[in-house]
Parts: sequence; structure tokens; C-alpha cells
Amino acid sequence: MKELSELYKYYELTSGEQLAIHQMLISYVRQEGSLFNIHMVNGASAYNLVKLKSINFENQYNAIWIHFETITGDRLGIPIDFLSKIEISGQENI
Repeated sequence: MKELSELYKYYELTSGEQLAIHQMLISYVRQEGSLFNIHMVNGASAYNLVKLKSINFENQYNAIWIHFETITGDRLGIPIDFLSKIEISGQENI
């Protein structure tokens, strides 16, 4: 699989590259039982072993939010602008 750009660069990408990110994020949400690691920009602490719950595409604000649940049950949402990458725990990256 082609490696995708850093997620925070989403708005600088071509529409084809953005579509590839959309498809990958949606496929990750649909993977029942899979756990992911979410890496933040600028070396902020990562979220490890999370379940992706939903991806919200907000047309009005031109924003994409990644919603996930931590291993302790906390639910969080983070805009794509703050993310470096999401990886399947121990496997591939997006």
C-alpha cells in the first residue's frame, strides 16, 4: 500500500489523496475489534490501543473530526489538523 501523507497536511493534498484518506479512515472505523495508535503533531503524547468510533466530515466548517475511545473508556474527538498518523496497533500506517 502506498504510504499516505501526514494527516495534518490533509488540506494541502490533491482531491485524490484526500479521497484515499477518507476511504482508509472509513475502513478503519468499520474494522470491528481492531485497535489503533493515534500519533499527534509536534511530538504530543500519542493515544495507543484506541477504538476508532466515527469520522465526521463537517462541510459547513470544512473540518474532519476523528472520534475514538481509549482503553479506559474515555471518548475523544480530535480534528485531523492535530494528527500526524493513525496506525493499526503493530501493523500498517495511514
